[in-house]
Amino acid sequence: MLRYLFALFFLLSISDSLTVAQNMPVYNHFYSTPYLYNPAEAAAYSFRNVSLNHRQQWRGVEGAPVVTTLTFESPFDYKKYGLGVTLNNYNRGLLSTTDFLATYSYYVDITKTATVHFGISGGLTASSIDLSQISDLSDPAISTYLENNLQPISNVGLKLETASGINFGASLPSLFNPVYNNTQNFESFEFSPFGDITLMAYYKKRIDYKFVTRYNGRYKKRVRLENVYSPFQIYALYHYSELVGQRLELLSTLNFNELFWLGASYRLNYGMSGIVGFKMKQLEFSYAYEPSSKLVEGVANGSHEIQLKFVIGDKIKKLVERPKLKPLTRTEERAPRFSSQDVQHGGDENQVQQKKYYVVVKEFKDFNSADQLVKKLKKDEDITADIFFNQKNGIYYVYIYETFSRRDAYKDKKAAEELLNFKNIQVIVVDVN
Repeated sequence: MLRYLFALFFLLSISDSLTVAQNMPVYNHFYSTPYLYNPAEAAAYSFRNVSLNHRQQWRGVEGAPVVTTLTFESPFDYKKYGLGVTLNNYNRGLLSTTDFLATYSYYVDITKTATVHFGISGGLTASSIDLSQISDLSDPAISTYLENNLQPISNVGLKLETASGINFGASLPSLFNPVYNNTQNFESFEFSPFGDITLMAYYKKRIDYKFVTRYNGRYKKRVRLENVYSPFQIYALYHYSELVGQRLELLSTLNFNELFWLGASYRLNYGMSGIVGFKMKQLEFSYAYEPSSKLVEGVANGSHEIQLKFVIGDKIKKLVERPKLKPLTRTEERAPRFSSQDVQHGGDENQVQQKKYYVVVKEFKDFNSADQLVKKLKKDEDITADIFFNQKNGIYYVYIYETFSRRDAYKDKKAAEELLNFKNIQVIVVDVN
């Protein structure tokens, strides 16, 4: 019992800044879920996902840290922002901390091949001490302690992402200085952002798609995979704490067939760890093991960490920005704007200046039906459309975009297919000579 009393009074009497260092868990799976260390990584990829991470550190040592973390990340169609949620429980001896954080992330395109991501989180932390282990609760240091006290927490981060696969990130994990021996809720508002700093650089090359061979029973088939990455990835993580010093870690992974991977890491002043993982459809499972370090050699059986990650739904289409359809100037009278004797499907790239391209959403055999669609597009979608009539086949075409550039026409056609509920959107060519 004396060891519990000693541990309790030690926790309550140490400085506030030391408790900051205690509240920074270590993760081996930051390569899979970088959001664990940097809020700017929240929803940075094209799938909604839920991950559950559980780490048992220094197994065999009584009171050794145990961390369980649940995260959720969600990007949004045609938006530059994403949302994330983190629920974390961190047990270390008599002290237990539960954190809840909600994250908002946003990115800005600085060049055609590079984006800057920003993320900020805010939430609550509740700390408790296992008072059931204490026989004498009459001491003032204990009686004034609020067993489950709520305090604010927050973090912030940045990330630079490039098309080459090289990424740089920086985060401030604790904007407020947490204190565990509070006497009331929302007592700790000391702003201390630079007590801990995390920096990360890594190579993770994004590949839009690739074809792989899969077995369907006894037969092979070619399958297209989207949103995949180069097989080899490498990470460098640096963490600075003004009290516990510096931590440097190098980690690399090698993926096999997109379904199985191996990894290894080296943490300075601690040692090596190994990683193995595999994927089954939308579920990923990975495991990391760290042999006991020289600090606990002969006592601990090493550290174990597992992670389950589940992808929710299909890929969310994320463009640089929501496509904008070119507005057209409407005429006063209710009549076709153009009449054409020759309407073609396609066009010659070498004759761009002699032909005009139209993105047509629908065609009709009578003018009134075409005109009703024009009004409906304006009312429901705030999209200005117009009509031209082909005298050769007697068809009225409702179009939303016109240009002399074949490339721009097909780009707008693709955007219209994503934004509008029309089948068979087409590009037609009119000879304007």
